[in-house]
Amino acid sequence: MAGMEFLDGILADQPYVAGDEFSVANITAFVGLGFADFAEIAIPEEYGHLNAWRQRVGARPSIAH
Repeated sequence: MAGMEFLDGILADQPYVAGDEFSVANITAFVGLGFADFAEIAIPEEYGHLNAWRQRVGARPSIAH
């Protein structure tokens, strides 16, 4: 969970993983969390920034087809 905690902390101060713009870093993190779903590893509710980011990214037209 340390990685999720780290990402949650990053996302507390900026809208995307690598700053103010959507980038390949967000795609990589999103795919990694998809693997976590496959492995049945849930994002804890207390990581609100990470959960909100995941919903926001998942709603992008390029992903939510």
